[in-house]
Amino acid sequence: MFSEKELNLEETELREQVSLLTPAQHEIYLQMEQSLLKHPGTYATLNWFFLLGLHHFYLRRWPRGIIDLLLSSIALYVLFTTDSPAYGGALLLAVAIIEVPQLLNYEHLVHSHNNQMMRRCLRRIPKSAPATPAAADKPER
Repeated sequence: MFSEKELNLEETELREQVSLLTPAQHEIYLQMEQSLLKHPGTYATLNWFFLLGLHHFYLRRWPRGIIDLLLSSIALYVLFTTDSPAYGGALLLAVAIIEVPQLLNYEHLVHSHNNQMMRRCLRRIPKSAPATPAAADKPER
């Protein structure tokens, strides 16, 4: 897990790389970025349903989301349909203990995800047009 300072530094470096893109590259980048970046508020809202793993699906962490959903479903089935509901309760408690850090660190998780997506978008930008600093486009006085 990265600290907030490290995440902010990484984001600043990525934003500097974005500022070096040509206008055409920048437009392509913005289109890709818009579809990939996630909002921390949405993640936090989904995180309140942490036993179902919906927050993992939002960040496209499919395996973890499926595992949470599967374990929670099994736990609820055992809890309500068997003679020993303690096993279902214990399984739900285990999932909750594992997922509480996700709930508490949601901003860092989304920030890290967004930095990864920014990096991915920058790698996918076509290199056909050379990247130049934005300041070079301005006429000198």
